Order: sequence, then structure tokens, then C-alpha cells
Amino acid sequence: MTHLATSYHPVLVVLSYLVAVFSAYSGFNQGQRFVRSRGRSRLAWGAGAALAMGIGIWSMHFVAMLALRLPVIVDYDPLRVFLSSLVSIGASVAALAIVGRPAPSRLRIAAAGVAMGAGITGMHAAGMAALRMPAHLDFEPLPFVLTIVAATAAAAFAFSLVFRERRRRSSWIEAGAGAILGTAVFGLHFAAMGCSSFHADPSALQAGMRNAQSTYLGFSVGTATLFLIGLSLSYAYIERIWTTQMKRELERDKRIESLFQHSQDAVFSFSLNGRLLDMNKAAERLTGFDRHELIAMSPRSLVIPEFFDTTRVHFLATVQGASRNFDSALKHRSGRRIEVNNTNVPVVVEGQVVGVYTIVRDITERKNTEMTMHHMAHHDALTGLPNRRLFEQRVSEALFSAAKSRSSLAVLFLDVDRFKNVNDSLGHDYGDDLLKEVAERLLECVEDDHLVARLGGDEFALLVPGPSARERAGAVAGRIVSRIDAPFSLRERDLHITTSIGIAVYPEDGDGLVGLMKNADAALYASKENGKNMYTFYSRDMNDHLSETMLLEIELRKALERNEFYLLYQPQIDISTGRIVGVEALLRWNHGKKGLIPPSDFIPLAEETGVIVQIGEWVLRTACLQGKRWREEGLPPLRIAVNLSGRQFLSRDFVSSIQRTLSETGMNPEQLELEITESMTLDVNRSISTLRQLKSIGVNISIDDFGTGYSSLSYLKNFPVDCLKIDQSFVRAMLTDANDRSIVSTIIALAHNLNLRVVAEGVETEEQQAWLASCGCDELQGYYISRPIPDSELHRFYRQCS
Repeated sequence: MTHLATSYHPVLVVLSYLVAVFSAYSGFNQGQRFVRSRGRSRLAWGAGAALAMGIGIWSMHFVAMLALRLPVIVDYDPLRVFLSSLVSIGASVAALAIVGRPAPSRLRIAAAGVAMGAGITGMHAAGMAALRMPAHLDFEPLPFVLTIVAATAAAAFAFSLVFRERRRRSSWIEAGAGAILGTAVFGLHFAAMGCSSFHADPSALQAGMRNAQSTYLGFSVGTATLFLIGLSLSYAYIERIWTTQMKRELERDKRIESLFQHSQDAVFSFSLNGRLLDMNKAAERLTGFDRHELIAMSPRSLVIPEFFDTTRVHFLATVQGASRNFDSALKHRSGRRIEVNNTNVPVVVEGQVVGVYTIVRDITERKNTEMTMHHMAHHDALTGLPNRRLFEQRVSEALFSAAKSRSSLAVLFLDVDRFKNVNDSLGHDYGDDLLKEVAERLLECVEDDHLVARLGGDEFALLVPGPSARERAGAVAGRIVSRIDAPFSLRERDLHITTSIGIAVYPEDGDGLVGLMKNADAALYASKENGKNMYTFYSRDMNDHLSETMLLEIELRKALERNEFYLLYQPQIDISTGRIVGVEALLRWNHGKKGLIPPSDFIPLAEETGVIVQIGEWVLRTACLQGKRWREEGLPPLRIAVNLSGRQFLSRDFVSSIQRTLSETGMNPEQLELEITESMTLDVNRSISTLRQLKSIGVNISIDDFGTGYSSLSYLKNFPVDCLKIDQSFVRAMLTDANDRSIVSTIIALAHNLNLRVVAEGVETEEQQAWLASCGCDELQGYYISRPIPDSELHRFYRQCS
């Protein structure tokens, strides 16, 4: 017998190694899915993993055998080759079955490694037994056994990497485990072949007779196996992506469904034609109807008729893809009215709007609070009549309308003659009762389009709009004088009082609010001087000080040129830390001859004459320069609040002038806060546009004297503002007047609900500070904190607060 020399085709050897590694990786990849799956999919993934691993191991052995080069004719027994593949597949099935549960024990991992090692050994033995050749095979037992032990240990280690740890698997771990198991299979085969030797009779030597067919067959089997494994991995990869996508879509759908069902707000789902498709439980609670009743109803039947058109317009806009938010009102099953805020959201699928969600929030309580607050802020607590704020606002609106229509209006001022005598002799209780009676008699005398207001004390005012205002004003004034002259019976006492009335008519007696009211006041005093119990129309010779006012106007125009204006700064502190966070710039006029002139004397005049625009620009520039100077002197960034006038705010180049001032002075926009009043926002659309432009620059916006105008609650949600300043008239009386106290606390709560800062003006006592702190007010300003101070004293004040 002759010892046969052996060699291997190098490419087939490499191919067999790749087959072993990729088949092991594919088996582990699918084995993980086998562990995590349930039902039929578990069976499918288990079968796929076992076939991929078993056929791959067998294919590696078969290709490696085909790579073997012997100088004899080598053939294979088909049945034994088939049985060897079954051994490999069976071992894979057994190993996967042993570890086929989450986090198997170390014992199971070891058992799986033994099963795989035994399977590899059995497959190798069956494969070698399938050889048919005129040669005898010998091998050394001890090295072969050691090789089996090493392969078994490697297999167990690979299984532990993939199946033992509880943490999330990564493809790199599966690939590493596949490389280990594949190397173990590959190494066992070639180690076993290294322990083996072939012997044959010299007459049987026929070198190279079938090497070409073996090479071709080896390439075919190896590449076919790799192709099938590649298909298996591709399917697994695609399935993983598809499963992940499906999980994401399912999770998204569940989230949406959960949001729909568990939202505290009512949610309605509509088709594109407005048919109600579904709703959540909150919708049933809101309306009082159950689901079946709502589905059967027309959505229109739920809406209060005055909101039919509004609801329809917003729904059609949402069908076109635009989200909409609007207020409306619904009818409850019980018949009561529900004030609601609606948010329409388009349902978009693949770029197409397929439906509409409407999220409905009950704001009845908020609306009632707003109405109460608005009424309290604009009406006199004693008589229930409109107060000065509301009266001035209505006069401003009437002036605007009259100017557009070239119509007229009249303002009447009246007060109770000798009212002080009633208070002094009978007490304030009698005085209050008398004022209530006077208010009732005034209402009896006026027409439907007249407005009666109490300005304060015993002062009342009337607005008579429309054509022939002079004649109508004279008629109503005559009725009032006659009616008030009749005796009053109060607490079993008969009182006799009279009234004096002054009348000013637009446009001949004034073309602005200030001028018209001033002239009506002058006419009122003329009535008093002429004997009371009468009414008098304004005439130009009534005001002895009119020439002085005109002179003051001339002086006002020259004040800028003469550098007679200067600024004081009133600190604003953070109520929680006591530290200064900003200042308000306050204008003062030191006349060269007359000395200090109160702002209440010259600012209304400047507003009326239009000089306020130039003065406002000077104030803004001076404040910005001072802010930059403070910063250069080492003070931290402080917010500087500058009041805006109505004329300034409504000027065409207002925003560009702000930008220019900031650029030229080098002031940081974030340190500038512009204060507007609600009266400036009558033209809502223009105001919103202007405010948005200012916000785009970076400046802060605050609403000064909040609660004294009409637009704050209606449009506040649309105004891009940062801060509300509580008017000092509310703060001054809040500790003694329950109404003012309620207004202040409501403003603070409203501001915080809108994420706005709140500054209380006019704080003069420690008690006021403490009460405001208890309500959560953010910042304070007033004489208790500091009087307005020159710019040079701010360093000292800052050190005191630090």
C-alpha cells in the first residue's frame, strides 16, 4: 500500500469557509426571530434557521471534500451524502430547540453546543463514509477527539453570544457568533482531515482524472448555497424593515387612537362633506348626547345659529388643508349654551386631505370670567354705568365713525350741584344712594343710541352720536335738568338737588377726544358760574386760559430744540429676588421760565397736536443710548421700557424708525420694551401686523394700563406681547376694594395662563407688595420700590438691590 499525497483547491477552500460563516450567521439571525416569535411564524423561523445552519454546515463539508485532491478516482455514495445532510440539519434543529426560549440557562447553552458539536462530528463521519474510492482511510483518534471538543466549546460560546444575554441584539454580535461557529465547523473538518491519511495500491493511482468535475461541482454547490443563504438573509432583512415599519405605524395609530379617546377635550371626526363619523367620550360629556345620538344628528343642529357661517367658513378652509382655531358656541342636550374654542385639523393621508378632526374645548367659565372682568374694568361699581375708561373709548370710536361719515356727535358733562353738602351733612351712604337714583333718572331721559357714564364722584357724561347732534343734545339736556330737579326720596328723606350740564359738539368744538372733553368741561363750569340747574353749549370765549394753552403748545414744539426734556427712570424689580430687572423711562419737561410742567398737562396736548411723534422718537433714542451707556459702565443688561403714543404707534414708518434707532444707538433689541395701550389697538389687523414686525426685530412688547381698554380679552391671544402691566388705579385700591382685588388677581392668572410676564404699577406699601407676591405677580414698580430717579443714581440703586 502506498501513502497518498493530498492537496486542496484554494478557491474551493475559501468558498467552503464563506459558506460555513454565512450559513451560521443566517441561522443565528433567523434563530433570534424564532425565539421572539409566536405561533406559525415561530415554526417558520425555526425551520428556516435550522435549514440555513444545517445545509450550510453540510455544504461547507461537501465543498471542502470536493476541494480535496487525491491521485485516485473519488466518488460519493448519494444516499450517505443525503444522510450526512440530515445529520447536520438534525443537529441544528436540536440545538435551536434547546435554546429556543428567551434567556436560556448556561446548561441549555452547553447542551446546544454539545448537540451542535455532535452533529458536526456525525455529519463529518457520515460524509467521509460516503466516499467511494480505491483507497484506505486511517486517522489518529486523540487529535480528532480534541478537535471535536474544541468545536463543541466554540459552538457553545457562539450560542451564548446570541441567545444568552438579555440585552438587545445587534447584527455585529450575530455576525461575530456566525464567524465563530463557521470557523469551528471549518476548523473541525480540516483538523480531522489533518489527522487522517489515505493509502492505496499503486495500480489504483490515476492522478487528476476527475479534478475538473469536482472543482465544477464544488463551485456549483458552494455558490448555490451562498445564493440561498443570501436570499434567506435578504428576506430576513426585508422582513425586519417591514416589521419595524408596521410596528411604527401601529404605534402611531395607537397613539393617535389613545389621544383621540383619552383627550380631556372633545374630539369630533368629520368626513369631507361634513358628516360626523366618530367622537370620543369627552364629546359625549360636553354635549350631553351619547354616541348613537350624535351620529344620527346633523352637526349643524349642535351649533348656535349665530355661528353657522363662522363654523362653515373654517370647516371649508380646513378641507383645503389649513388648520383653523376659532370660538363658537354649542347647544347642550339640556338646552343651555356652551361657549367653546374649536381647533380644526385636516386629516392628511398620502398628501390628500381625507377628513377633518375638530378639537373642542369648553371655555364657558373662561368666557364668563372674561365678561365679568371686562364689565368690572369698564363699569362703575356703584351705579353699574360705564366708567371713564369705557366712555373715552366709545367717544374715540364715535369720533372715528363720525370722521369717516362726516357726521357729528355731542359730549355732555354734568355733575350734581351741591353734592358735597349731601355727603358732608348726611354721610356717604346717602351720597351713594343719591348717585344711584341720579343714574336711574339719567337712563330714563336718554334715547337708545345715547351712552351714559359715571366719570367719578358726582360727575357723569353722555355721548349723543349721529346727525343733528347739537339739537338732540339740547333736547336730552333739557329733559335731564327737569328730571333731576324733581325731589328725591331717600330713606324717608326728601332731597332737592339740581344739575349743571356742559355740551361740546364735534367737529366745531374739537376734533379729538381730549379737546372735546376739555371743552365740554369748560361749558359745564360756565353753567355753574351762570347759576347752575342749566345746560350750556361750549363757545370759544369760555376758557380764559385758552390762550395760555395755545402758548404752551408753541412752547412744547420748541422744547426739543431747547433741550428742555429729560428722562427719569423708575426701577422695576423681580418680586421673588428683589433684584432690579428693568426700568421705565419717564418723560419730564423743565420749562425755562415756568419750571417743571406735569406730564398730565403737556402729554395730552402733545398727543392732540401731533408733537408727540417727535417727542416719542427723542425719548426712544435717549433711552437706548442710556441703556448702552449703562452696559458700558458695568451694569448688567437691564430692560428699558418706553411708552408709545397712539400717533407714534400708528405712523407709517414706525417700525423702520425703531430699527433705525436701534442700529444707530447700538442698543440690544432684547433690552428694549415698548409699552402700548389698549386704545392703540382699535384697528386689530394693523396692530397685529405692526406688533409682529416689532417682535421680528427682537424687542419686547407690553400692554400698559391693562384692563382699562376693550380689546385685551378679545384679541390678546393674537397679540404677540410679552408682558401685561396692571394699571395703578387697580393696585391702589385693591386692598380695600374687593372688585379691584378681583381684577388684579384675575389679570395675573390670565397672564400666566398665556405665558406672559406681569408687572404691577403704583405699588406704594409693603402690604400691597405682599399681597401681589401671594398672587404670583412677577415684577413690581412704584414709590414703595423707588421713585423715578436720574440715570446717575441707578448704580446706587442697583447696589442696594444686589
